[in-house]
Amino acid sequence: MEYLNREELTRVMEVAKQNNPMHWQLMLTAFYFGLRVSEVTNILGEDIQDGQLAVKRLKGSNKTLQPIPSGEGSSDVFRLDLVERAAAAGPRCRLFPVSRQRVDQFVKRYARLAGVHRSKAHLHAVGKHSVAMAIWHATHQLGQIKAYLGHKSMSSTMVYLNEDSSLQAAAAVANLGF
Repeated sequence: MEYLNREELTRVMEVAKQNNPMHWQLMLTAFYFGLRVSEVTNILGEDIQDGQLAVKRLKGSNKTLQPIPSGEGSSDVFRLDLVERAAAAGPRCRLFPVSRQRVDQFVKRYARLAGVHRSKAHLHAVGKHSVAMAIWHATHQLGQIKAYLGHKSMSSTMVYLNEDSSLQAAAAVANLGF
């Protein structure tokens, strides 16, 4: 599965922000927290407390508590307002009340409008894969990716590096501490 590089991600986020601020916030949330579609669409107002998001992972992954980025020093394209959204929605209401099918539709549309190849036009590429690769490029620490995405096993984390054998080799070396 492919991921979006920073330029592609910025273009897609700019298009989403121009078209629908709620879609833009959903996509940002998926990116910042490495969420699947079903995970991001099931966030409730009560999942946000004290500037943190209680991320309820699926597929046997660990539940994690992650700080919500303040947005200070970041461009408007990457500014998240989950605390305000949660306050407006209420504790038992979904922050992003859209279906998986609808998310697939608008992500494909925004990717097309941003000039991103259709193979990357899905939320998993925008969210989980892109944040995993951003962490990898910044740290070369598989353990950080594993913890951030809430994976229980390193083999789950390695899936994100499967596209490129040079990344796998570098990850193996980095994981050994060389």
